[in-house]
Amino acid sequence: MVSGNNNSMKYREASSADLPVINKILECNKLPFEDCEEHIGNFFVVEEEGKFFGLGGLQICGAIGLVRSIVVVPEYRGRGIARGIYKLIEDRARDLGIDSLYLLTDTAEEYFLKLGFSVKDRNEIPASVTKTKQFRGLCPSSANVMFREISGKGR
Repeated sequence: MVSGNNNSMKYREASSADLPVINKILECNKLPFEDCEEHIGNFFVVEEEGKFFGLGGLQICGAIGLVRSIVVVPEYRGRGIARGIYKLIEDRARDLGIDSLYLLTDTAEEYFLKLGFSVKDRNEIPASVTKTKQFRGLCPSSANVMFREISGKGR
């Protein structure tokens, strides 16, 4: 189990039992949730005494990772929770031998630019990403595609 702390909040790997709450949080934030069950083994949640404060995940696409729906409930934003979730996702990706991450967003481009991502042209996306349900329809075609290389040591 992966864990970390932000005060008494617990960062941990998600389980199938968390799916109803994960799906509800994503749906309430207008984020794709329809295929989370397929990737639950690489999702993380932040909770305290059963109350969820945030979540995010990783979808494996061969040697590439697709960052999935990092979200923090509105009243807890600005406390570094999303950054903690992203760190767990990046660490998991590295552990799996993934050397680059992609994501789709239409609301958080500025946030991900601060994390070292850059905007990528949709025509330059590897087939392993374009074949995902996220790319093919769960995310709007207007969503920006972002990319970050993570293979460097010491990051």
